[in-house]
Amino acid sequence: MNLTRRSILIISITTTLILSVIFSVLTIRYNKQIEKTLLNNARTLYRMVVAVRSWASEYEGVLVRKKATTEINPFLAHPILLSQNGDTLVLKNPALITRELSELSKDFLGDAYFHMSSKKYINPANKPDDFELNALNFLEKDSLQKEFYQFENMNNRLYFRYFAPLYTKKSCLSCHASQGYHEGDLRGGISIVLSAEDYQKARAANLRFMIISSLVTILILSTILYFGLHKSILHPIEQLTAAAERIETQDYQFSLPQIGKSSLEIRKLFNTFERMRQSIQAYLTNLKLSEKKYRSLIENSLEAIAIVDQNGAIVETNNRFQQLFGQENKSFKGKKIKELINPDSIHFLADNKNHHTKHYEAEICLNPEQVIPVEIFELSNIKITHDQTINFYYLRDLRLRKKLETYSLQMEKMLVLGELSAGIAHELRNPLFALSNNLDYLNSKFKDQKDFEEIYPELLESVNKIHKIISAILDYAAPHPPEFKTIDLIQIIDQCLILVRKKFEKARIKIVQEFVGNCFRVKADPHQMEQVFVNLIMNAFKAMEEDGQLTIRGVCKNGKTEIAIIDNGVGIPQSDLNRIFDPFYTHFESGTGLGLSIVQKILTQHGIKYRVFSEVGKGTTFLLYFKHEE
Repeated sequence: MNLTRRSILIISITTTLILSVIFSVLTIRYNKQIEKTLLNNARTLYRMVVAVRSWASEYEGVLVRKKATTEINPFLAHPILLSQNGDTLVLKNPALITRELSELSKDFLGDAYFHMSSKKYINPANKPDDFELNALNFLEKDSLQKEFYQFENMNNRLYFRYFAPLYTKKSCLSCHASQGYHEGDLRGGISIVLSAEDYQKARAANLRFMIISSLVTILILSTILYFGLHKSILHPIEQLTAAAERIETQDYQFSLPQIGKSSLEIRKLFNTFERMRQSIQAYLTNLKLSEKKYRSLIENSLEAIAIVDQNGAIVETNNRFQQLFGQENKSFKGKKIKELINPDSIHFLADNKNHHTKHYEAEICLNPEQVIPVEIFELSNIKITHDQTINFYYLRDLRLRKKLETYSLQMEKMLVLGELSAGIAHELRNPLFALSNNLDYLNSKFKDQKDFEEIYPELLESVNKIHKIISAILDYAAPHPPEFKTIDLIQIIDQCLILVRKKFEKARIKIVQEFVGNCFRVKADPHQMEQVFVNLIMNAFKAMEEDGQLTIRGVCKNGKTEIAIIDNGVGIPQSDLNRIFDPFYTHFESGTGLGLSIVQKILTQHGIKYRVFSEVGKGTTFLLYFKHEE
């Protein structure tokens, strides 16, 4: 049932109930008023009868001249008297007068008459009927009650019957003392009978009037209320319903119509709804803009991105993801992300204590012959709704990085090999110099001998060739004079960390950088400084195990820039601290012993002071002191 029909039904029922109550109360009051009128009429007639009876009783009856129709009371001792004039007088006592008036009332009053009755009646005419007997019993039981009345049907007609008591007075004792009455006793009563036919007709007419009036009033009020309600409430609500249906279809491009003279509450409701519509429209516009922005960020990201539902199925990917797999025109929607990653190749790069974030390296298999190394950041259990989550996968192509790492490793090996070759060449140069001098001596002594002359050129050429090779090795390994430039030590250290960070991540070694102040611009050779820091950082790396920590700290002290390279590795025994800069001295199986030698040589060329502190089991600290640029 729609609101309009329900409103009509509620208005009709409410109006009917209210008017029914009102008209019922009015009908009851009207009936009681008629009943009260009948009661007052009966009381008035009763008082008149009692007044006449009291008058007659006061004079102990009335003497009237006897006529042929005059009734003589047979219950009196001396009912007839003769006057001095010879007239015959008949004594009419109060009871006879009352009875005769009662009989006359039927002729003169029509449907209204009265009757006197008593339980101890002498005259059979005063015998009480059932109503009068009930009334006498009621008045005897409750002496405080002074009247008794009710409606009664007699001869198929409705009458109002009223009964009021007659009490024995002093003037009544002359006649009734012999019956045992005393002053104040209930001797009988007067019964008044009034026709209630007009009362009944009036009630019926009033009921018809009330019913018709109720129906007309209900119709008029319901119509007025409905049109008023429809104009002020129902029609605005219908407009709001239509607007809500448009919003349900995601149509927000409209405005609510003006509602005219409606109630303040309806106007507030319209204004609130309009503000809500505008807010939803603005929110959805911003949401679409945000969606467009984030979709643009995802699509233009340099990394491959996949959005995965809570069941592991791919929901959406960007173009870079498809390019990574070499399938730009193929949709990955619905595929399981785990099927694209080789589980045996997963190598975690962090502790992953946060279960919602994972960082690891793995391999994706395009086909059995083509495998791509990738770095993956996995963000899981991102809530979209209270019962729906998604996962983000960021995949970074590591093919170029792996090539660079391989190249860096090769370069490191070449550097070590160069340093080793330079050391060997340096060691061979002095014996070769002695060999060359001795060869010149032999040439001066045996140059005339034919056999010597035949082998000398060959020996000299071989020695010169060895000289050239050693010189070339020394030229390659010997450091070039530094080219001083203004450099930022923080940037140099960051560049070095880029080269070695992957090794630290694989070993789960944490790198902490702490720089305080603005004194990190110095004069130095940037390439040689990179060589210094790479060697020191790699020495710290080799001294630490998994879950270690490398701290690089920079502070400004006493006009100098202090750079500290601190590790919590195995440490260096105090007895070995003086030997760590010696060439070919190392405790590492993979070391050559030339790294710190090169560092010392470069620092010496730059005039940079340095100090080393170490404790076995706690770690080593290298302190470098630079003169910062003013």
